[in-house]
Amino acid sequence: MKSWDRDIELTTVVVTGIGMMTAIANDRENTWNQLLQGKSGITIDQQLQIPVARIDEIENSQCNAQSSRAQYFLQKAVLEAIADANLELPLINCGVVIGSSRSNQRELELLLDHPDRQLMQDNWWNCQPANLSASIARLLQTQAPVLAPMAACATGNWAIAQACDLIRSGKCEMAIAGATDAAITPLTIAGFQKIGVLAELGVYPLSKERQGFALGEGAASLVLESLQSAKQRATRIYGSVLGWGITNDAYHATSPSPDNLMAALAIKDCLTRSQITSEQVGYINVHGTATQMNDAREAELIQNILPSSKVSGTKGATGHTLGATGMIEAAFCLLALRDQVLPPCVGMQTPAFDIHTIQKAERSPDLQYALNFSFGFGGQNAIVAFGQECKT
Repeated sequence: MKSWDRDIELTTVVVTGIGMMTAIANDRENTWNQLLQGKSGITIDQQLQIPVARIDEIENSQCNAQSSRAQYFLQKAVLEAIADANLELPLINCGVVIGSSRSNQRELELLLDHPDRQLMQDNWWNCQPANLSASIARLLQTQAPVLAPMAACATGNWAIAQACDLIRSGKCEMAIAGATDAAITPLTIAGFQKIGVLAELGVYPLSKERQGFALGEGAASLVLESLQSAKQRATRIYGSVLGWGITNDAYHATSPSPDNLMAALAIKDCLTRSQITSEQVGYINVHGTATQMNDAREAELIQNILPSSKVSGTKGATGHTLGATGMIEAAFCLLALRDQVLPPCVGMQTPAFDIHTIQKAERSPDLQYALNFSFGFGGQNAIVAFGQECKT
């Protein structure tokens, strides 16, 4: 191994700030507390006649020509994470990795439906996908690398991995990893209805009654930095990013490969790079879309590789926020490590699989390691491991 490679491997990346905006609350602590109580932000939309998880705490006037809805959620989450990490703007040496699945598609649809609308007419460039990462770069006034990954519903975990790479390679000592989506739009709904994955009545992850997911909206952000940087600042550490595994099925545009080989490889790669065993994983936040295919696939993976781990899916609380979902659920993993509490599988009814599913929040005083599962269209598999104790 080259010395440069050894330096990368020896750099411990930790999380020192978390920000979140979801359908169950508009900040980190309230979202977490609502989740632990089993609350759900999913309601039946009277106009659409389907369950959705919409953020109602803001007025449309707050999303103006300079700020799309997805961008508004993102900025709120980033600012909360920065404050949580005891940082102040500007952050000129902070890397930026912001992902999204639909980006500013909502505003593009509005522009096409109402081309004469002044709201977007003079600011159409704010609809472009890369504007989300660019807006955070401007907010931070950073001169460090700025990235904009898109890996469908695995985007959040991709963003975490890329932000860690920036730190481990020495390009910066600190980076903001974030993801956002505001995808409750006619085009998105029509697409998911076409392939039959939207719930009609409710969201029941890992249940015999499962029928599909509810679209959600929201954002989350993490402040990542080297352990050395965090110690120098004497700031609180949520946990470390131990490693990740990222693969692709190369099988189908929307369906995962039935052999599960590449998804299993992503999990095993993550464990190997994180230097932990399957028996040490105390908690898994599964992708848990509540569709027939995804839940069965994840259950099989857990039964074969991580049979002793406790699991829950949290999309029954937040809805499926597409590109933002992995980042939101990464935050839940870190908060579980902080509080030594495992969140419930909100919406679960009759368990469908022989795995250790958490139906009510429970204490876990020995929790040291947690995995975050994300899977996306196009065969994207992304697994990230978090640890309570920082490896040095």
